Amino acid sequence: MRYVRDTLHGFSERHHYEPAELDVMVEKIVVDFLKKKYGKAQFPFKTDDITNLIEQSVSDLDQYADLSPYGQGVEGVTEFARVGKPKVMISNEVHRHENRLRTTLTHEYGHVVLHAYLFATGERRLGLEPGQKANAIYCKRDSIIGAKKTDWMEWQAGYVSGAALMPKSYIRNIVSDIHERFNIFGAVSPSSDNGVRLIRAVMDGFSVSRDAATVRLKIFNFLGAEPAMRSLFS
Repeated sequence: MRYVRDTLHGFSERHHYEPAELDVMVEKIVVDFLKKKYGKAQFPFKTDDITNLIEQSVSDLDQYADLSPYGQGVEGVTEFARVGKPKVMISNEVHRHENRLRTTLTHEYGHVVLHAYLFATGERRLGLEPGQKANAIYCKRDSIIGAKKTDWMEWQAGYVSGAALMPKSYIRNIVSDIHERFNIFGAVSPSSDNGVRLIRAVMDGFSVSRDAATVRLKIFNFLGAEPAMRSLFS
């Protein structure tokens, strides 16, 4: 991790994380939490457990919020305080789809663990829409599932989401088993039989969507040759 200048959201400087750093950090948080609660870490990461993890780091978690006053398409909001823990709000509309809820919860958790320090010393000065507060992050569906690396704040939160739902060590274990059973060497096409096997194994093993599994596998070069340049859920 290093500091770089921020020209997008109006902070003087911000943390730059390499993907590998986020993988190690988030896996440790999730695995430690599960081991403390159950004595061992098993996946899928239950939605109730995700909620419990977030509640440890926030002053309030409102899972059935009306976020329409903050703009069309806003599905998650993290509001920060100069002193004390942040508040997280999830749109009541998100609960119609379990994978969407899990993605949104872990995305907002990414903002909590990575960005609270920014708002403890200042407020964002760019990228706000009418009616939005300077001490909050407003996440629309397209930014939750498709933020580019240029939008570092949303990309970081999106990467945390994927790393929490599908930790690197655990996804490698699932992939290794498929590789051994079907004699797979190197990357395979997502549309091939072996690619479909890998995607389905990750979907079933972590209770995530096909898109989430596909992009996470691409990030680690298990699928295709194209590097993953967007958020985990792009």
